[in-house]
Amino acid sequence: MPAVTASAPFSTAPAAPTAPVKLVRIDPSDLSQARSGQPSRPLRGDTTYKTLDVFSGNGGKANAGVWEATAGAFRSHIQGYIEFCHIVEGSCRLVDPDGSVHHFQAGDSFVLPDGFSGHWEVDERVKKVFVTTDVDAPAAA
Repeated sequence: MPAVTASAPFSTAPAAPTAPVKLVRIDPSDLSQARSGQPSRPLRGDTTYKTLDVFSGNGGKANAGVWEATAGAFRSHIQGYIEFCHIVEGSCRLVDPDGSVHHFQAGDSFVLPDGFSGHWEVDERVKKVFVTTDVDAPAAA
């Protein structure tokens, strides 16, 4: 006969009140509070970008916002996170290391997996809504 173990008694006491969790709206039209910069690995052009962080959760492991870049080409290496992108304005191309070219325009969505290494090509301007989530480091052997 299997052993019977005692568990903590079931509590019917109401949970302590907490602040309500509210929906977070992402408005890609207003980048007035965005931070600006330039790609750290440019290939051509004088690209500038703006990033507006609108959400951070799970201890900073999940983030969402809006990103916009001007014309140019620059390398991208995704490490330690996964990024979902939805293009809201403009167009761009992402080029895989093997030379495969992926065209994206307003309305298109894609995922950049952990380990992606390639480059962006922007002819005029592109704006995306993004969501990133950190990936767990592999367990030590």
